[in-house]
Amino acid sequence: MAYINQEVRRLLGRAVHHYQLIEDGDRIAVAVSGGKDSMLLLWLLRERLKRIPIDYRLVAIHIDPGFDGAAAEQLEAFLQKEQFDYEIVRTDHGIRAHSDENRENPCFLCARLRRTSLFRKAQELGCGKIALGHNQDDFIETFFINICYGGQTASMMPRQPFFGGEISVIRPLALVPAAKVERLCRQLSLPVLANCCPSMNNNKRQQIRSLLTTLYRSNRKVRGNIFHAMSHVNLDYLPPALQPPIDDSGNPSESRRDNDHGPEQDILPY
Repeated sequence: MAYINQEVRRLLGRAVHHYQLIEDGDRIAVAVSGGKDSMLLLWLLRERLKRIPIDYRLVAIHIDPGFDGAAAEQLEAFLQKEQFDYEIVRTDHGIRAHSDENRENPCFLCARLRRTSLFRKAQELGCGKIALGHNQDDFIETFFINICYGGQTASMMPRQPFFGGEISVIRPLALVPAAKVERLCRQLSLPVLANCCPSMNNNKRQQIRSLLTTLYRSNRKVRGNIFHAMSHVNLDYLPPALQPPIDDSGNPSESRRDNDHGPEQDILPY
């Protein structure tokens, strides 16, 4: 247990320092979905306070999508037991996103609604930063989703300002592989709530994840090389953009129409 715990702590600390994610006096809203990534992030950020010379305050925010009220109650019981400051925001975002009014893209609508609720609550609580539990795999998968389905080279930012810098999204697990997150969660016996979303296993991310898993198995350096490539772009060896983009038949592509809202960036991962 000691090794994986130290390794994840080291990677989180490296991300915090390299990307300048946390400063003394910060009030940070940690978006807690109940999944392994956000649960571990909340735990580690509080544990880290014991070992560093700066101080910051944490408040956990759970945006309940409305699928299963019992899950939110389980999460609340854990937060109370561990004496975390927290807010539970109960919504029908998930149900609305999967209703007849929105059959085409439930994931996009649900993410947008949850993002709005999260930002609103964080601002109400005076939080200048929102910490999300995206791990290294999420960065790589989002990179490929945007290339394959969005027609653009983009991923997520470890630190991303909004509203002119009034509030920033930070992702302290940016350097931590998903497998290490899962392993440490088990070792710490952190509760992980089941994802009740009906679209959980039927989306682009699952397809990309399967592809990447095959690549990782073939060569253990692939994961690190992909992550490194996202911040080492040689524009001298990339073709200039076509306007409009074309598909493999030479016809104008419609791929960008599916992504008019900008790059893919899940806001509350499980």
